[in-house]
Amino acid sequence: MAQALGNSSALPPDDRSVLLTATGRRDLVDALHWIAEGRPLVDGTDLSGMLTALVAAADAGIHGSEPALRAAVRAALRSTLDTSADLVLTGTIVSPHRYQAALANVARRTTTGSIADITTAAVLAAQDDDPLVVEALGLVAGLSWRDLQARSQARGVSLPSDADGTWSPSQVLSAFRIIDDVVCGRVEPQLDGAVAARPVELLLDDATGWSEVEKLRIGGVSYGTLLAQRDVGSAWSAHRNRSNNEISRLMVRRVLGALDEANVGYWSTEGDAAVPKTFLGTHAGVHGKLPGQLSVVTRRADGTAGYAVLIAIARDGGTARKTAATLLQLPKRFTIPAVLVLFGTGWADRGESDDLVRAYGGRLYTEHTLADLAHLAATVGPA
Repeated sequence: MAQALGNSSALPPDDRSVLLTATGRRDLVDALHWIAEGRPLVDGTDLSGMLTALVAAADAGIHGSEPALRAAVRAALRSTLDTSADLVLTGTIVSPHRYQAALANVARRTTTGSIADITTAAVLAAQDDDPLVVEALGLVAGLSWRDLQARSQARGVSLPSDADGTWSPSQVLSAFRIIDDVVCGRVEPQLDGAVAARPVELLLDDATGWSEVEKLRIGGVSYGTLLAQRDVGSAWSAHRNRSNNEISRLMVRRVLGALDEANVGYWSTEGDAAVPKTFLGTHAGVHGKLPGQLSVVTRRADGTAGYAVLIAIARDGGTARKTAATLLQLPKRFTIPAVLVLFGTGWADRGESDDLVRAYGGRLYTEHTLADLAHLAATVGPA
């Protein structure tokens, strides 16, 4: 048995007790196997404390601790929050009739009343009347506002930071030239065997020119074309990219709700008494640049800072991997202990999550364990 345990004497008695209590076992190896097999834990088990004990066991080289740690991390970080299932800020979505109106505005300023005869002068006049015009024309060319900004910047002309901002004639001209090149098929591919990116309704029909756009504007497109666009562009992807900050704010508020229920004091960038992030950084004792993930600092009973609460969201493993690389470096930049709250389905199966357990001393939580986080913050001793 001694050989199977490895260096069991290096495991502190408190950590051993945590593992035995969590599993209801009397033998350490048996307890580790129990956890590795995903068997049920004793009700009321402190998952954070168990993760910390498993890290200690793994670092001591105890046989069976690594599989147990991986299984426990997967279970503890299994967030079921899928950020693709919900939409926020739907009131900011531009309605179809607004785009139709913007294109009609351009058409009536041409000599024929048709977009087939679009000119720079018509675009300038229409944009001056309706700030959505250039953005709508960009979408005609299959270019998001961000894409249009980048291409214009590459040509030496910076566009306004927002599409409904103030435009100069040179900016409108630059944007329209880019759009016109795409619609008229003048853009050459950069890779052998590739084709230049164009809107799917023109690409699949091998159509070019503004006369084709006018046919679509007047005659409409089939529902199948709409579905094809969703397939190549991913439904709601652009809107989600624009509303990422709102998702993050909602997650912060969720954490604050758990702290409020436990009567834990805090400072946060959200809520009724929001403070600047620099204020949080000061109380967390941040060294260097303020981490974007720092959203809350809990307060002890004496009013001093307790924990720095970092919040990260990852829907997929790739995002989790890249974010984890940053998160691993953050705890040592605070003068108070850091706590990590992970939202999203990308975390549970990442190998980096084991390292996060070590870096944060087991203080990792998801939406399912926010009450445990609140309990930790409520019971922290004086500074």
